[in-house]
Amino acid sequence: MDCQSYEIHKHSFFLVSPNQIHGWEHTRNLHGYLLKFDASFFSERSFIEYISLFHFDTVNVSESEFLSFESVLKSLHVEYRTSKSFKDCTITNLLQILLIYVKRALPAKPASFMTNALFTKLNDLMHENNYQITPVTYYAKKLKTSVKLLNQAIKENSGFNCGEFIRTKTMQEAKRLLKYDTMSCNEIADRLGFIDPAYFSRFFKREVGVSPKNFRNALEQKYNF
Repeated sequence: MDCQSYEIHKHSFFLVSPNQIHGWEHTRNLHGYLLKFDASFFSERSFIEYISLFHFDTVNVSESEFLSFESVLKSLHVEYRTSKSFKDCTITNLLQILLIYVKRALPAKPASFMTNALFTKLNDLMHENNYQITPVTYYAKKLKTSVKLLNQAIKENSGFNCGEFIRTKTMQEAKRLLKYDTMSCNEIADRLGFIDPAYFSRFFKREVGVSPKNFRNALEQKYNF
C-alpha cells in the first residue's frame, strides 16, 4: 500500500483508506475477506468520523478478536447474498458492529469525538488540496479551530504533530505520483505546491533518503515498468 509492502500473516487485518493505492501479490493457500464500502453507507457521518480508524495500515489481532471479526464478516456475506427484507439495514448494523470491534482492537488510546472529527476533516481537506505542502495555519483557519487544538487532534490520532503529518502525507502523495503517474519530477513539484523543483528534490531527499529521480528509477528496476 502506497509503496509500502506488508507480509500477510494469520489474524492480520488491513485497513485501506479512501484514495489509498493498494494491491495484492497472490500466494497459495490464502483465505481471507475483502470488504469495500464508503462513508455514504452511513446515514450519520458522525459515526465514521468518531470511529476514525483508517490511519492504521495493518493490525494484528488476537485469536478471540479474530473470531469475533470472522463471525460478523460471515454474517455480512450471508446478508449481502440474501433477498430478504431489511437487507440494507442489517448490513449497515453489522458493518457498524465490525468497525467498533476493529476500533477496540487498535493499539492507540481512545480519542474524543472532537479530535476524531478534526482528524477526519483534515484528511478530507488535504485530499481536496491534492496533498500540497501547506502551513498548519491554513488548515486551522479552514477548520475554524486553533493550531493548538488541531495539533492535539492529529497527535492523538497519528502520533505526529500536524506539521509532521502534513509532510508525511505530501511525501506519500509524491511517492504515489512517482510510481503510478507519468508526470515529470518538475510537474510533481508544482502539483504538490513547492516553490521550485530544486526545493522539492531537497525536501524529498531529506524525508525519504533519496532524490525523486532515484526513487522512481529504483521502482522501475524493481517492478520492470
